[in-house]
Amino acid sequence: MQILNPTHTKRLFQLALPVMVTQVGQVTVQLFDNIMVGKLLGADALASVSLANGVFFSIFVLALGFSLAIPPLVSEAQSQNDHTRINRIFRHGFVLNMSIGLALVIIMLLALPILYHLDQPAKIIPDTESYLRISIISILPFMVFQTMREVSEGLSFTIGVTKATIIANVINIFLNYVFIKGLFGIESMGVDGSAYASFIARVFMAVFLFFVMKKHPTTKRYMNDFSLKAKLFQKSMFQKLIKLGVPTALQMFFEITAFAAAAFICGLVSATDIAAHQIALSLASFTFNLCIGFSIATTIMTGNRFGEKNYAALREVGINNLKIVFLFMVFCGIIFILGRNILPTFFTQPGDLEVIHLASSLIIIAALFQLSDGLQVLSLGALRGMQDVKIPSIITFIAYWIITIPLGYYLCVKMELGAYGMWIALGIGLTISAFLLIMRFLKLSKKNLI
Repeated sequence: MQILNPTHTKRLFQLALPVMVTQVGQVTVQLFDNIMVGKLLGADALASVSLANGVFFSIFVLALGFSLAIPPLVSEAQSQNDHTRINRIFRHGFVLNMSIGLALVIIMLLALPILYHLDQPAKIIPDTESYLRISIISILPFMVFQTMREVSEGLSFTIGVTKATIIANVINIFLNYVFIKGLFGIESMGVDGSAYASFIARVFMAVFLFFVMKKHPTTKRYMNDFSLKAKLFQKSMFQKLIKLGVPTALQMFFEITAFAAAAFICGLVSATDIAAHQIALSLASFTFNLCIGFSIATTIMTGNRFGEKNYAALREVGINNLKIVFLFMVFCGIIFILGRNILPTFFTQPGDLEVIHLASSLIIIAALFQLSDGLQVLSLGALRGMQDVKIPSIITFIAYWIITIPLGYYLCVKMELGAYGMWIALGIGLTISAFLLIMRFLKLSKKNLI
């Protein structure tokens, strides 16, 4: 009896590997921001960036969630050779994504003063506000990139996105060092330099992917047919995207805000706890984003089977891919445990011994919940390909906000376990989410209720 299906496994890696490289590139932008800020500016600066990124991604994830409504619709239409529908999805998705992005920019800029009333360490707030203000503006170019990316990946053309991300990442790393240190006649910008580097990299990604998609045979026709003429828009298509996008955005919002809230809860203890939390989170985010590659590939694969109404193959794809992610995250967990005392040193200055010690403890917990984290995001990808998004959003809300955050506050603050207690709660929440989402997929695919 075969443990893995060779055909499904080969197709998964064909689709997932470029997406994984893309995800690694995107998360590496934040990872190198944290490493350079921590190394060059110290633990307080790292805590500022951690807090800023927590706030930024808690809100920005709503826009990302809406954009994830595009790939399952595109992959379904592609399996039916419905090019007209793909054109409609593209133009409607672009307008919806940019509208949401602009609304979030305005809301976040107006809400910045709230930072001073959140009981966080006063010494890190000015840098947090400055970094966040620059990051907020980068939402607009990133949403242009994200729209094109989701259409491209829905069409199974992923290499263009990968190239854009890799080159942008190199630009970001170089500019990070130049702006933070102050080289080539440029005055040192400190924390702001890291934010400006990320902004420039995100603009480049959008411009580069535009030209790649204009030239490639798979995407060229859709770029050339793209139009924003009012007569081409239909209320029903906006409704379809919103119907899929809102629950998907909420799924991501509940998880990301749980980790952001965890940073705030750790901040009620000390800046050291925030910095250690950010180190462990950066590492966990790295492996999580690799699994997002598997998840997006699974969405495309199940979306194709869904369009073909081949439900038996759809179930086989989901189960096969769950097995692969399980094995992959076992490997990642082992790496975390073996490197727990070395990995934190990449993010800190030699004197930050307290941060290093605490982060190494958190990495052990992160290693243990790697399995749950990978399985839950893969299950979400499979269910999204089946266009089942409402119940999964409820599951994530219960797991993260009904269980994780209250438990984390109790363990971290009331029981005085600090960041260690918060991460125990995060592990429990991820495990509950993974179990319920897997059960949801197995139930729907078995009974053909999709």
